[in-house]
Amino acid sequence: MKYSANEINVVYCSSDLFSEVCAVAISSLFENNKHLAGINVFVIDDKISEKNKQRIYYMAARYKRNVTFIPLPDPWEFYHDERFTIKSLGHTYARMILGDIMPEYVERIISLDSDTMVLNKIDELWNTDMGNHPIAGVDDCMGKVALVKTQHLKADSVHCNAGMYLIDLSVWREEKWTEQFFEYIKNLFDKGISLGGYEEEVINKILSERMLVLHSRFNLMTLEQVLSYKELMRFREPINYYTEEEIDEAKKNPVITHTTNFFYIQKRIFEENSDHPMRKQYENYRALTPWKNDPPMTVNPTWKQFMMKKVWHMMPRAMSIRVANLVRNEVRPRLEKKA
Repeated sequence: MKYSANEINVVYCSSDLFSEVCAVAISSLFENNKHLAGINVFVIDDKISEKNKQRIYYMAARYKRNVTFIPLPDPWEFYHDERFTIKSLGHTYARMILGDIMPEYVERIISLDSDTMVLNKIDELWNTDMGNHPIAGVDDCMGKVALVKTQHLKADSVHCNAGMYLIDLSVWREEKWTEQFFEYIKNLFDKGISLGGYEEEVINKILSERMLVLHSRFNLMTLEQVLSYKELMRFREPINYYTEEEIDEAKKNPVITHTTNFFYIQKRIFEENSDHPMRKQYENYRALTPWKNDPPMTVNPTWKQFMMKKVWHMMPRAMSIRVANLVRNEVRPRLEKKA
């Protein structure tokens, strides 16, 4: 499928548990892009039930769109290395093998997390002039300390969030990125080092210098909506990041929102009575899916997880952000190293 300005390709990864969330993501894409001649959705299928696949097929048929399910390969069988498991690579490791598992005719694709929502026309993103950049994304505000300690990158490295990538798959295949990703992971495992950021770490490590950084409205994340710009800078301490004006523009006119988990949000967007700022939009798009009459998804946190969510809100907000900075930059890297 040669690149066409009016026909887009989008890929999601989903398990059966997250199939509702993925369906909401797909419905938002379809609903806000009815003007496009074609939308081809591919879902990397991590054991999605036949019932839920049929629900997604039904939804796509109503919009006269195409959905294709691609089984997620077992990582051990794909890599032929027993150290390569879902636990060591993450459930979304499929992003590191897209060039191999996507149909050969797909040359350009937008990779989206299943917990995203497309809130506007996606044409501008799809038709981005990538120049000499084979991949494009949105800066993750990872922060200088986390980049070094958990992502194994330089403090000033470009680091784009894996929730949205625009990818030239023809370059991927030509340059054999899958093999490059494999070698990077293998070298880490040989040294007894685990992946700090799963596929996001790998993709940024190998392709950071070739990554085209796009406006943050193409992947507006939860932390950018919950925290003020000053709070965000104190929490993450990034070196190269968007200006306050750019983040404000993204908040006012987001194209894609990424409803990531965040320490200051007590309930995920898909939970009943969620305090996520985009909860209303989620409910609206959910009402367009076959899940509309199902009870809301439930999460059963451990007592420790439940109390931690409460503790953040018991402290003064400024103190919570300072403590979260300490946990992120000092405590978590040490725990991951021990693990």
